[in-house]
Amino acid sequence: MSDESGDKTEEPSHKKLDDARKKGQTWKSKDLTGVAVLVAGLGIVKGTWDTVEREISTLFRFSFDAIAHSQDLGLATTQLLFMGLRTMLLLTVPVVAGAAVLGGLLDFLQVGSLFTIDPLIPKFDKLNPIAGLKNMFSKKAFVELLKNLIKISVAAYVVTGVVRDSMPLIIETVRQDTVGIMAILGEIIYRVSVRIVMLFVIFGVFDVWWQRKSFMKDMMMTKEEVKKEYKQSEGDPHHKAKRKELHHEIMEGAQMEAVKDASVIVTNPDHVAVALQYDQNKDGAPRVLVKGMDAKAERIKALAREADIPLLRNIPLAHALLRVEVGAEVPEELYDAVAEVLNFVYGLKQQQNAAPPARA
Repeated sequence: MSDESGDKTEEPSHKKLDDARKKGQTWKSKDLTGVAVLVAGLGIVKGTWDTVEREISTLFRFSFDAIAHSQDLGLATTQLLFMGLRTMLLLTVPVVAGAAVLGGLLDFLQVGSLFTIDPLIPKFDKLNPIAGLKNMFSKKAFVELLKNLIKISVAAYVVTGVVRDSMPLIIETVRQDTVGIMAILGEIIYRVSVRIVMLFVIFGVFDVWWQRKSFMKDMMMTKEEVKKEYKQSEGDPHHKAKRKELHHEIMEGAQMEAVKDASVIVTNPDHVAVALQYDQNKDGAPRVLVKGMDAKAERIKALAREADIPLLRNIPLAHALLRVEVGAEVPEELYDAVAEVLNFVYGLKQQQNAAPPARA
């Protein structure tokens, strides 16, 4: 029934995820980035608060003095505007810069290096009012609305609680000068910010889980889509070449592993190496286990030396064996030459076995 109805029951393939990524479709937690930006801003404000406090106090004092004593109100107003702009820049530039850097870093850690203009290209299906209504009343939109309502409610509760607990400090401001007022205001803002950050970290962690889960669910495929994608990839020359290369690597690895089972390695001796195997009790004729030229020949010889397998130089035989398929028995016309090689190897082994053990 799932096939007929087109239910998405299959995990998304790597190809589908890659295609979606190329279009700029990937999961990312805006809440986590928002928390990081908030933490960066809070840290920078905390670190530069003494400077900010001094600048704001200076601005207030200049404002009061200008209003009370200035004879040229226009000039005083201009100076006040420049001082206000300078104070605002001192307060906002470090915060914005730090938040932008940390926010960008968080996005990079979540998404990686991704640049695409596909999301910027106008799509007429987005103008469809029916599709727009469906998106407005979708499960994703409902979850986002619920999250925002909870965040607003929690933030309001935190602010109310901090203000209530800070009422003695707020009342104390009537007895303070500008510096004292700024210190109290900074303390209240810091208390609010720390509590909101702690709560929003929880929202950020939840949002990471939800965004990934929601994205992977949207990327799910029907069985028909999986079959169609498989057929397309089977016909893709690039995929065919990759499969052929992988198959070649697997086969070559298995062949190299078989070198240790060889009876002898016939070489030319620099550019060709052919591994032969022959067991009188099992084999009707010697077989070619593995063969190679140049770099592969060097690997065969190196593995043979490690396994203590004899290497024999025979240039004509090595080139003749190079024409024999791997796994095939040597042709009859090579029996005599191969027999000579094997007899020589067996003779060496008998001499080694007959040699008396070395004295200690």
